[in-house]
Amino acid sequence: MRFAPEGTNYRDIDPWDALYTARDKEQTLNVTIVNVRSINGQGYTWEVSFGEQEDLFGIVGLIPESESGLPEGTSMNWFKHQVVAAKIKGIDRKNSIVALTRKEVVEENLRRMIEQLEESEQLLALVRASSPSGIVVDIGGGVLVRIPRREIKLSRAVPVEVQYPPGQFVKVQVTGIDKAAKKIDVSMIDPWQPGEYVRGEMVTGKIIQIKDNIAFVQTKPGLVGIAPYPKSEQVKIGETVKYQVQRYDPDNRVLHLVRWDEERIRGRRRQRARKRRERASEQRY
Repeated sequence: MRFAPEGTNYRDIDPWDALYTARDKEQTLNVTIVNVRSINGQGYTWEVSFGEQEDLFGIVGLIPESESGLPEGTSMNWFKHQVVAAKIKGIDRKNSIVALTRKEVVEENLRRMIEQLEESEQLLALVRASSPSGIVVDIGGGVLVRIPRREIKLSRAVPVEVQYPPGQFVKVQVTGIDKAAKKIDVSMIDPWQPGEYVRGEMVTGKIIQIKDNIAFVQTKPGLVGIAPYPKSEQVKIGETVKYQVQRYDPDNRVLHLVRWDEERIRGRRRQRARKRRERASEQRY
């Protein structure tokens, strides 16, 4: 019988038991991809981390490309620093190496989704990778679907990777289920809806990119507008700011914004009220 120091669990000082248990029970673990490397010229491999304690003991998890479960043509480098689900396939305690598979987890989840999903069903998907050619979304359980650029509802003049960065949620609709090919197709739901905004309305948006004197502002997932960004501006990328809508054109996917200025708004309201009084006075005489 082994005893842990008072106030601790034995797993805190020896995580191997938990890893062996996870292997024997075929448990699914969440691991973080910390590196992508080539081992002995045998293709690319994910190096993954299990957690702080395992890192402390120098335990390295490896997921080879053949067990990554990625769609063909999807780069392993896109997933660096992301969390994926995997099962342990083998343990080399002597060399502190754990071999894992993500492929088996994804295939099992895909089988379940094919049986449960229906065409036209709407899903909340997570953007896992983004490039000028399109995005890769996780529609659930690690099942990845590529959406090419031509099918993405892009804001005007906004790059794909800026509008849909990894980690952002988007709404998609199931457009096809092929049980024989074990494939699910989805399409983006257009966030540019008529009547979403009106001129003069106050909106809150997050600055996602600054280029020259222009700020790209996300008001909703997939809906990005542009606003002037003078050199005197103090806000930075990632900050949330209040803006006023100057123009909203959903057909051309255009949203023009300007910083919300309470004093300027009050001044315009006073000016409009004064003009109304003047017109009313002229009508009386």
